[in-house]
Amino acid sequence: MPLLKSTQPIRHRKGSSLIELLVVIVIFLIGVLAMVQIFPLGLNVIQRTRAITQAENLARAELERIQGQSGYLPEMIVPVTYNYTVGGVVITVNPNRLTTNLMPDQGVAGGDIDANGNVLINGNPIGNWALVSGSNLYNRVIGEGQPVPGPRRLNNGVPGLDFGSLMTLRFAPIYDDGSAGVFTVYGNDYQRNWGDRSRGFPSPGRTRDYEFYFVDANNTDDENFVGEDQIWIAPAQRVSYRVTFSFNYDDGVQTGQYEVIIPITLDPLAPPPFARIGTDESTATNYWVISLPQLVGQPDINGNTNYVPANYRDTDWWSVRVQRQFERLNVATPFSGDPYQFKVLSPSTGQILINPQAASTTVPSRAGRAPLFARTDYTVYDWRLIRDEFRVPTQGSVARKLVINGIMPRSGTEPDGRNFAGLGLSTPDVTGTVGSQDFILFDVETGGVILGNENNNPNAPGFPQSPDSAYSVDKTNGYIEFRDVDNTNPDLSAYICYPTGNNATPWTAPVLVDDISGRNVRALYRGQGAWSVQPFKAAAYYRPVYGFNANGLAPGEAFIGGTNGVGNNFRIYFPPSDLGQQVIIDEVWFNTGTGAQVLKGQEFQITAIEPGLNLAYADIRDKAPAGSVFDFSQGYAVRGIRGASMKVRVLWNPTFFRLVSDGPTNYARLEEWQRSYRRTETQSFAVRGTER
Repeated sequence: MPLLKSTQPIRHRKGSSLIELLVVIVIFLIGVLAMVQIFPLGLNVIQRTRAITQAENLARAELERIQGQSGYLPEMIVPVTYNYTVGGVVITVNPNRLTTNLMPDQGVAGGDIDANGNVLINGNPIGNWALVSGSNLYNRVIGEGQPVPGPRRLNNGVPGLDFGSLMTLRFAPIYDDGSAGVFTVYGNDYQRNWGDRSRGFPSPGRTRDYEFYFVDANNTDDENFVGEDQIWIAPAQRVSYRVTFSFNYDDGVQTGQYEVIIPITLDPLAPPPFARIGTDESTATNYWVISLPQLVGQPDINGNTNYVPANYRDTDWWSVRVQRQFERLNVATPFSGDPYQFKVLSPSTGQILINPQAASTTVPSRAGRAPLFARTDYTVYDWRLIRDEFRVPTQGSVARKLVINGIMPRSGTEPDGRNFAGLGLSTPDVTGTVGSQDFILFDVETGGVILGNENNNPNAPGFPQSPDSAYSVDKTNGYIEFRDVDNTNPDLSAYICYPTGNNATPWTAPVLVDDISGRNVRALYRGQGAWSVQPFKAAAYYRPVYGFNANGLAPGEAFIGGTNGVGNNFRIYFPPSDLGQQVIIDEVWFNTGTGAQVLKGQEFQITAIEPGLNLAYADIRDKAPAGSVFDFSQGYAVRGIRGASMKVRVLWNPTFFRLVSDGPTNYARLEEWQRSYRRTETQSFAVRGTER
């Protein structure tokens, strides 16, 4: 059959022209491009939302961990400055630093960071930028404490470190170079007694080593600091104390009530000018007599001297507190019969060993007798280390989710482009070789590091490839999985290295432990994205001070406005570092021109910084009527200032920058990178810290 042919001219046939097809393709491409552009934005939103959720979980988990130990909260957590000296880097408290200030300090020539990431102050290195900036500018912990735990056998085979009361610091690792003041331990308040010399009290022969007597100016003896308020402590041995008291001070304009904390060391071979040795002739007992007027002229706990002894008037005897400091012993020195002794096992895990006699030592308290407390002041090494505490699961349920995903592995990259060199702590790997690891798991109950962090793949030849590895970590998804290293029973055996306290050989050889199931452990690791989790705590108690120098107020100090003509007489001033915190004040006396009135137990917010004074303040007019000013007719205007808040801040930064050979350029690049920080903050009510 012949094919039919169209007789219609080609130009009249129906169909799509090339131009129409091109138009359709262009429209289609525009739509595709629009969709492609949406995907990255959507992915960014998803990633950011996931990061915010993780940050909130981190903040909530840390706050719950802290609140679970609320009775042992530190007195406060304060900011620092890193200073270079001939002897090395010294870390000092800097209460003028704001929480929003994340950049490292500068020298006279400006900011300087070398190609290896070291911050230089006038040409001298003070540390890697990550350890001296960001969250690590707020890392001095004051007064963290707990009752001395019961002694135990540590089974580490180290003479002098195999038995004692083991205590783990809550925010370790810590800085510790062994120098005075870097890490201190001190105990409960001594029992306070009233001394009446006309009745023969105190009698040093009957004075116990956990009490002291206050003797006012009218009851002194005829030999030591006659007519001066004083305290008596027996016996007259070489001991260090912290003395706290409130006193009235008259500068010729007005009389105010202030409080000081003075650290002292009393040595019979070289008595300080404010202390003398007395002798009870009936018992031949020596004792210390300490003059409070002369003591106020000594440097306080922050190194400041604000008071002239001649202006001292009297002390509220009930306010005097005396705490004994623990003596730090060398590892090889055996504990004696003195319970106030301790040794440092490992700064990397933040564990100290206290004289076992301290656990059975009790001291008088308002409720009868109380266990001996060990309070500590220390500096946190790195808030970027995630502290993940949990119990080892039992065999058959060996996997556990860690608090974050995206754990920094050995192959990771630092935000400045350098290769990740580990956590910077000297701890053993699975072979017992000491170095810087990317993941550490230590046993809180013994202080030992559990060896692991190596994967064993059952589908690969040679399984188990690392037979001594007790656990492996899925660093992408944030899981830790345990395994039995000897495969001889259903328990979870593991190799553990124990701290020796010796810098030359800080860890023992690996020791096989039959079962670690149920043990309380702490994992330390870094998250990808420069994550840090840090708490901020207002001072448990603020002590009113008479004045302040060019450095401003010290942590835990408050200044009542209008004193000596300084500041507004309706504001209470605090260090700038306390901006945003909340306080509860027992009494605020004010006057609107109609007589003295009082606010009791009111909560105030520290709201702003006052220009000129450069101090943060709480304004009493937030609760008192307009026009109110302080009233001093009671002898004081403000009494009983207590911190009322605890905050946890989480910082993270997913961006990068590159170090070069020019120091000022590196500093500028770090400053630009800091602007990309994301943050979230969770706040809770927390009135007090360690039991007073």
